[in-house]
Amino acid sequence: MNKDVMWLIFVFILVGIVFNLQRKNVWIFGPPSPAELPPAATTPPPPPEQGKPTTTPQGQDKPKSAGPKIRISAANAYVSSPANEYIVLENIDYENKARAAISNFLLKNRDKLTAAIGKDENGNAVELGYGERAILVTGENPLGRNFKINKCSGYFNQRAAFSPPIYTACPALSNMALPSNLNNTCINYIESLPACIMPTINADTGINNDCAQFVQAHASYAGCVADYKNDKDFDKGEWRIYLSKNTELWDNRHDLIQLFDPAGKLITELSY
Repeated sequence: MNKDVMWLIFVFILVGIVFNLQRKNVWIFGPPSPAELPPAATTPPPPPEQGKPTTTPQGQDKPKSAGPKIRISAANAYVSSPANEYIVLENIDYENKARAAISNFLLKNRDKLTAAIGKDENGNAVELGYGERAILVTGENPLGRNFKINKCSGYFNQRAAFSPPIYTACPALSNMALPSNLNNTCINYIESLPACIMPTINADTGINNDCAQFVQAHASYAGCVADYKNDKDFDKGEWRIYLSKNTELWDNRHDLIQLFDPAGKLITELSY
């Protein structure tokens, strides 16, 4: 083997050794400049420590307490008549879907006038499920009780005027399975009845006793509830609560609506 070939082999071996050492970050001729180095891999920041508080960006609402997550809407607070003045509370607890009991909560305006939220018609606490709302009317209760809207509540419109109106289409009596003892006159009469109306039956109605008994048993709020209370769509998710004030509670132009729990903690507030 001649000298030139041996030198060529020696150079190849030397280049291979240098290349291998540089791969292992061993620099024979000194470290390279920063510009020559490959870009370093970025690593994501570590997750926040458990239990360590985080800051809330400016402009975002902060919960007032650890109580239920409730949103206030001024709704119809801008009118002067207590019978037509109302605000709305809505359960917005999306994360937990927890029910919110609001009976004995206190409402307060900017002038520190207060009103307590009462219970339902049976003396039980009013509870809002997730997504449900309560319309809180300032004035007197036309039925004498707080109630929850259901698919039969349209019958109440026959007894009193409500603000806001109760928009529920009661099931038509003609849609029921009719007994075989009802004659054609009775069936025609039933088909003529408007929904959500309890008819007055007398001698001029022109129906027999079997027909009259059937209509009286079903064409009323109580009869409708008995027939449809187990339907999945019976509950409409809306309460009507009355604060029984004879003067307006909320200013027509601007006011502060605050909601406190029974312990006096501020749950939420709205300024308009």
